[in-house]
Amino acid sequence: MTAWRYLDTGPASGAENMAMDEKLLAEAVQGNAVPVLRFYTWDPPAVSLGRFQDEASSVNLAACRKHGFDIIRRITGGRAVLHWRELTYSVISPIDHDLFPNDVLGTYKVLAAGLIAGFVRLGVPAEMVSRSGVFADMVKRDSKEPACFSSPSWYEILVHGRKIVGSAQRRLAGAFLQHGSILVEYDPRLEAEVIPGGGMQTAVTCIRQELGRDVGLDEVKSAFRSGFSEALGVSIR
Repeated sequence: MTAWRYLDTGPASGAENMAMDEKLLAEAVQGNAVPVLRFYTWDPPAVSLGRFQDEASSVNLAACRKHGFDIIRRITGGRAVLHWRELTYSVISPIDHDLFPNDVLGTYKVLAAGLIAGFVRLGVPAEMVSRSGVFADMVKRDSKEPACFSSPSWYEILVHGRKIVGSAQRRLAGAFLQHGSILVEYDPRLEAEVIPGGGMQTAVTCIRQELGRDVGLDEVKSAFRSGFSEALGVSIR
C-alpha cells in the first residue's frame, strides 16, 4: 500500500498557512515523491483570494478590518473564500504519481472520491455532480461572481444540491497542489458582509446543518483522513 505523509498543522495566520502550502509544493517540485495530506485552520479567520482576483471588487476591506479577518492571496486560482469555522485540506503530490491522471480534472475527480468518503463517514450524503446539474440551475448569477461558494465550477461536491466544499488546484513542473475549504459551519450573513455576492444560503450547506449537531474538528479530521485512505487505497501516516 502506498504511504502518504500526514500533517495536521493546526491554526495559523493566513500568511503562515499559504506559506506552508507553497513550501510543500516547492518540495514536491524538487523531487519529494511522497504525497502529502495536510489539514489546517485559520487564526484569525481570513478571506483568501484566487491568484488572479481583483482585491478591490472581491472583498469588503472595511468589513474584514471590523471583524479582524486576514486577507490573503492564494497561489491557486478560483474565487474568494471565507475561512471561518471550517477545515482546510491540501494535497501535494508529484504529477506522475500512479494515482493521478495528468490533467486538472482527472486529478480533481480522484481527490473528490476521498472527500466524498470523508463526508459519508460523518453521515453526510455527498456526491459529485456536473456543472450542468442542479447546482448550476440554482445559482443564476454572473460568471464573474467573486464568492467561491456562490459560483458553480465544472464539477462540485454537493449535499442535497448544495455546495459544501470549494477547491482549487495549481500545477507546476512535476507537481501539483490542491487545497479546499470544508464547511463545518456556515454563516451566510457574515460571508455576504465580507465577500460581495456571498451568502447564498439556498446554494450552500455545512456539516453541522446536515447532521443537526455540533461537530468537533477532531471528528472531522478523523473522518477525512480515513476517507482519503480508504477511497484512494493509501496509508496516511
